Amino acid sequence: MYDPLTPADRDVLESVVTEFTRIGEDTMRHIGLYQHGLQVESVGFRRWEDWLAGVVVTPWFMNFMLIPTRPDQLNGVQVTEKRTIEMPRGDVVFTVGELDGIGLYLAASLYSPMGRFANQSVAVTTAFAAVDKYFKVPEAEEPTPCNDRA
Repeated sequence: MYDPLTPADRDVLESVVTEFTRIGEDTMRHIGLYQHGLQVESVGFRRWEDWLAGVVVTPWFMNFMLIPTRPDQLNGVQVTEKRTIEMPRGDVVFTVGELDGIGLYLAASLYSPMGRFANQSVAVTTAFAAVDKYFKVPEAEEPTPCNDRA
C-alpha cells in the first residue's frame, strides 16, 4: 500500500492545479488544442518512494507526474532534460518541467491534445486507470514451446 497524503502534500497538489489553471487561462485557452470542456485536476496521487506520483489532467494534456518531496531530488537537472526512473511497471522516461511556486517536476506524456475526451469524467476515469498501470508489476509470460507436437 501507499502512505496517505499529508496536508502538506495536498497543499502541493493544490498549488500544481492552481498553477496549471493559471497557465491555461493566461496562454493556452486561445490555442486550438485547448479542450474547453475540461479543467485542471490532479488524479490518483499517492506517495511513492520520495515522490508524489499521479496524473495531472489539463485541457491541453494529460501527464503522469512525479513531484519531489525533498529539495535535493532533482538537483543538477535542467528543464526539458530526460530522466529514466525505474517504476514497478518498468523504466519510464520523464521530461523535467518547472512550475512557478512548485519548482522542478518530472512528467511523462499520456495524451496531448485532449480532443478524444468528451468531458471531465471521461478524462478523469482514464487518468485513474493510467495511474494504476504505473504501479503494477507486469506479469511474467509463460514460455510456450516452439515445437509442441503430440
